[in-house]
Amino acid sequence: MTRYLSLLRNRNFLCYWLAGALAHVGDFFNTLALVKLFSQDPDRLGFYTSLVVVGNMLPTLLLGPVAGVLADRLPRKLIMVTADLVRAALMFSMMFVHDPLALIGIDFAAAVAAAFFGPASSALLPRLVQREELATAGSLNIMTQRLAMLFGNGLGAVLLGLVGPAGVFAINTGLFLASGLLHSTMRAPETAPAEAGSRPAASPLAKLVRDLREAAAVVRERPNLLHLLTGLCIANFGDSGSNVLLVTFFTVTLGVAAEQLGFVMALFGGAAVLGAFAIGAVGNRVHWRHLFSLGCCYVWFTATGAVVVRSLIPSSAFLLLLGLGSGAINMGLQVAIADLVPDNVRGRIFGSFGTISSLIMIVGTLLAGVLADRFGAAATMLGYALFYLAAGIYGYQKLRPEPAPAAQAAGARAD
Repeated sequence: MTRYLSLLRNRNFLCYWLAGALAHVGDFFNTLALVKLFSQDPDRLGFYTSLVVVGNMLPTLLLGPVAGVLADRLPRKLIMVTADLVRAALMFSMMFVHDPLALIGIDFAAAVAAAFFGPASSALLPRLVQREELATAGSLNIMTQRLAMLFGNGLGAVLLGLVGPAGVFAINTGLFLASGLLHSTMRAPETAPAEAGSRPAASPLAKLVRDLREAAAVVRERPNLLHLLTGLCIANFGDSGSNVLLVTFFTVTLGVAAEQLGFVMALFGGAAVLGAFAIGAVGNRVHWRHLFSLGCCYVWFTATGAVVVRSLIPSSAFLLLLGLGSGAINMGLQVAIADLVPDNVRGRIFGSFGTISSLIMIVGTLLAGVLADRFGAAATMLGYALFYLAAGIYGYQKLRPEPAPAAQAAGARAD
């Protein structure tokens, strides 16, 4: 608890954390309001919902590298505040729109703003806290996301009944404005853009290619970073089918009603909060390579256990155990990026990897639906879980301790 209290006394991080919490809650509010409006046309509800899901993934897939370059070339706080204000304006416009396709278009525009926000936010966090506080900060962010899932859905449902979709969009507008205000009050140290030196003037496209090549060179020069990103890609494929397969497994294979499934997923979210809290309390004592490798193996074990037992109570118990350790991988990633990546290319690494992750998620999700229909949800889940085991084994074999954090060493050489 002391670690969390010490972290929250950091005014810059406190603003960062509160703003993120408001935005996460706003995302769930927005989803509920859209589903409410789309449900007025039940014959096309599935079609509209799938468009929203794909529309939220596409901007990161298409714009990730560009967003990463901007996060390294422009003040990150400026990007975050601008994205907040753009999303607030888009939420406000939703109050006056009723056509489903127009609403989906506005939601897609909000996802574009979020695609630029993500790399800037991720790259800025290591500048706000000390290196030894990163695991605790990451755990707090994960707890916040899980709590937003719980309270965002619950409170959003209540508000939807009280004020309707337009009222929810109005509240969401206020949440994003508050997020922008909090981000604007951060006094975050910024890394100066790289000097152009004697380079000749280049076109924007040539500059983009040059910047991305610079980030690729950083990955090639750091074997641990290359192996970590490779392991994450393997794990992401295992994760890509989880949403489709978990719902199908519990509802079709186990015959669980929708209300019971909601209760199970709420318990999963609560367990994830407790797990993130525990990992954050001790995470800085465990090297990030162990958090990643053991975290992947743990997810494989618990996900496989949930499928093998094939009974509601034991399967739910394994799902709760999965929630307890689900944050270890992301916490390890946050510390690893701070150690391995120089600050001046961190945005490009996050942005480019976001593009790769989105592609994996889209392909894996579509494939999971096809395989589940053909071979059953249980068998497909077992196959997808194996990717987590493969990622854990790969990380254990390839990731090695370094005598000094690569990013810090690079910074010392630059000085």
